[in-house]
Amino acid sequence: MTHDFLSVYPAKLIEYITAVGYLVGFVFFWRYVQGGGSAFRVAVRRPDWKPAIAGWFSVPEGLLLHPGHTWARLAGDGTVTVGLDDFAHKLVGAARVKLPDLGALVMQGAASVQLTDGARGVGLLSPVDGEVLEVNRAVLEDPARLADPYGGGWLYRVRPARFGANAKQLFAGRAARRLLSQAGEALSARINPELGQALADGGAPVAGMARELDPERWDEVAREFLLC
Repeated sequence: MTHDFLSVYPAKLIEYITAVGYLVGFVFFWRYVQGGGSAFRVAVRRPDWKPAIAGWFSVPEGLLLHPGHTWARLAGDGTVTVGLDDFAHKLVGAARVKLPDLGALVMQGAASVQLTDGARGVGLLSPVDGEVLEVNRAVLEDPARLADPYGGGWLYRVRPARFGANAKQLFAGRAARRLLSQAGEALSARINPELGQALADGGAPVAGMARELDPERWDEVAREFLLC
């Protein structure tokens, strides 16, 4: 009898320890499922939109991008066309445009265009030095044309003063695409789940993201990204 009791006791002890361990594990698992785990809370509070945002913005071949999100395109006659890039358009939207005067001298890295909405506005930096030969009056009359930033939404043309030197400060091809991707990642850091109205049904951004991010200080948000 004594031998049987001693042989059963270790088995019961093992069963007891197993049951307690299972109960403790279940408690931790249940707390994780209900939101106790930090990884779960992050997933709920912040959907993973970064891959989509990084791929939202495009740039065609043959353009040179300035870090302030303007572009330059050299023509066969030696003149340079200037516009805002896809990121700048989606950030600011169809704001009213103030273009430089004909004959004005613009400088690389200095404000040459003003985008305004009511009392608020933000500048765009010129990607090149030069003398303004022509402005796109169509965007003055209809700011919605900015929705075609690489086509009908171009801003002005210049006779460049030192295009070779300016081009060394600009980005082309893969480097230009990386610049827009990094801008998208920076924009995603500001996005939160309450920003649903800033996204189209398909998950793409609508024009005027800066206003959606901060309606009262959209110009400050835009200046942060446009460097102006």
